Amino acid sequence: MISPLLTLVLTLLTSLLLPTTTAFNAHDTIHISLQSSHVIHIAGGFGFAPTGKATLSLDSFSIQQKEDVETFKAFFILRKYSTPDAFLEEYSEALDTNRCLVEDGHDHHNDILIDVSDQEKWGEKKEIDYEFDAESSGLYYLMFQRCEPAADDKHHKVSFLLHHHFANYDSSGKEDHLSVGEQPLPTLYFIFGLLYLVAAVSWVLGVRRAKASEFGSGSAGRGVAARAVRDVKVHHIHHLMTVLIAVKAVTVFADAIKWHYIRSTGSGEAWTVIYYLLAGFKGIALFLVLMLIGSGWSFVKPFLGEKEKKVFFGVLFLQVIDNIALLVVQETTPGTNAYMTWENLFRFVDMCCCAAILFPIVWQIRALEEVVQENDKAVRTIEKLTLFRQFYILVVSYIYFTRIVVFLITTTLPYSYAYWSDLMSEGATLAFYVVVGWKFRPKERNPYLMVRSDSDDEGDEEDGLNMEEFGLEESEGEEGL
Repeated sequence: MISPLLTLVLTLLTSLLLPTTTAFNAHDTIHISLQSSHVIHIAGGFGFAPTGKATLSLDSFSIQQKEDVETFKAFFILRKYSTPDAFLEEYSEALDTNRCLVEDGHDHHNDILIDVSDQEKWGEKKEIDYEFDAESSGLYYLMFQRCEPAADDKHHKVSFLLHHHFANYDSSGKEDHLSVGEQPLPTLYFIFGLLYLVAAVSWVLGVRRAKASEFGSGSAGRGVAARAVRDVKVHHIHHLMTVLIAVKAVTVFADAIKWHYIRSTGSGEAWTVIYYLLAGFKGIALFLVLMLIGSGWSFVKPFLGEKEKKVFFGVLFLQVIDNIALLVVQETTPGTNAYMTWENLFRFVDMCCCAAILFPIVWQIRALEEVVQENDKAVRTIEKLTLFRQFYILVVSYIYFTRIVVFLITTTLPYSYAYWSDLMSEGATLAFYVVVGWKFRPKERNPYLMVRSDSDDEGDEEDGLNMEEFGLEESEGEEGL
């Protein structure tokens, strides 16, 4: 069985050892050496405003075995697309066929080309500065295509050194390296970071107040006062929720700083490793908390059953695979077979994790339903059952919205509104955190957190249930988490 510590270490190592990248480097020097592919996606998409500017500088272009080439036709193309899906469709088609992008019969009057078909000019440095206007502004992708020799020719590999610089400018002439649809992201993530920070501070203060009340139970006498104090007991799950909201707040701030550096310098690679480490740890913490809440661990029972342990360790292992797939997707050229394979793997594993965390909730609901059927007077159990059903609906709604609805909306958004997908995703996540925190906060007579002890059996038979009523007594050989 894989231990949680080993799983966490594996996640951190994959974040450190695998190549990482930011969403897009607005200026970069691309060195391609002996690439056999006849179509190469180099950069983009980047949304240019009417005040945008693109600079391309090509140096040291060559091909392998050029003396055997009778006809050579190749171009660097900066092309405008309506949506990312439109680019992926054309790029995938060009990969699978030998269709030349500059001779496809369509009107591409906004194309920015560097023609490298003339072998005698390969030694010359070529540079293009292009300023956009209202008509030419839009979403652009930079590609290289070799039209001749044919696509199946793997012998004449190309090598080149290309520098690109993309930027937009405001009315004062200040340079902004973010795409039009990404310009609100630094402010957006900073605001969400503050909101998560407020939520984290509020949660910590609430837990501390509950802890202080719990410590005061020693001076409270037997009866109502003692029961009220005990009902606000702080459980282990509350401390895990504290870790989760704190890590989430730091992760969002790291994302805001990353986007700020991309805006200022064109590259946010310095923050990439930090962001992925935090994001990986946050993902594990989120699934861990949801699974433990759903299973009733710490506030209903002090241990996990064998089935729950298997789900627990399985999800942690899948999270390692999920982080690896995400990092590979970030580094792989969009539209390629490898990109599609890893992206599908990432989405499949992510959905498996989301589905797996529902099992403990369903098992807990079934256990509560059985108790209710056996004891119609179990008032607290009925309340708990109702709230667990609400929690199930809440988790399903969150998964459906952030994994499916946001993805579908993203594919249809104009490039200038790309930030809306981040806004919807983070807004839904913040709302989910707040609602879950509110329902599971340590407070007096919270039906989620009230489980009777044996000392309360007398005179209160209809008001609660002990551990045995749930079938949750710890059997021989059962280990705590």
